Amino acid sequence: MTRENLRTGVYDLRPAGSLDLAGTAALRRSVLKILPEQPRVLLLGLDGIDVRDPLNLNVLPSLDKRVMLDCGIRLECYVNPVTETGRRIRELIGWRIALHTNRAAALAAADQATAAAHRTYRHLAPGADAVREARAITRDCCRRWGVPQMADTAQLIVSELVTNAVQHARTEMDLVITHRGAQLHLQVRDTAYAPALFPIEPLTSLVYHVGDDRIGGRGLMIVAMLASACGTTVGMHAKTVWASLRVRPAA
Repeated sequence: MTRENLRTGVYDLRPAGSLDLAGTAALRRSVLKILPEQPRVLLLGLDGIDVRDPLNLNVLPSLDKRVMLDCGIRLECYVNPVTETGRRIRELIGWRIALHTNRAAALAAADQATAAAHRTYRHLAPGADAVREARAITRDCCRRWGVPQMADTAQLIVSELVTNAVQHARTEMDLVITHRGAQLHLQVRDTAYAPALFPIEPLTSLVYHVGDDRIGGRGLMIVAMLASACGTTVGMHAKTVWASLRVRPAA
């Protein structure tokens, strides 16, 4: 996952090899690992897979439901229709999921479907101004997207996420804010590899024990208390610390 993925919101997966039980499990893990990044669209190229057991193709409609219905992210699959793999996939599950002929067609369909999507990306330097800039971006997003009632809480959370990156990662970072349906998603990506540590147990107050090695500091405790969900995704070259807020009705 690169900075270009974050900027455009477009993520590509091109699985290769046998789509046996191990292959379907690996494909599912790869897709689920991307979801916390809150992409605008996930493009899934199927030309490289070898369909040994037709039943294993059921993983594709299952992922389509998980990604699009549960997470609100566009999943667009494509495969060359004139190849043996393409013909077989279309024959077996073409009636269950949308299949495009190539990557360009899949991306065009995704662009049309997500033209009005609420998503903002910003690259931030690890300096003293990062928190102030992130707060301003968050406040502006909430205003433009018609959820001003979420601005205060979202700004507090993004302040803690960016502060955590500035103090502990000390690297450049990427801020992505997404609004889909009733969810406002905030994420900060840096290039330090140690995961951010959230509290293990549910929080009901800001009381904490200084010597408790299960927590990463008061900032992440605030995030865990305010967010409807939060976590850390660690990749090969970076980590993403994220939080989701359920959008409450305006007063």
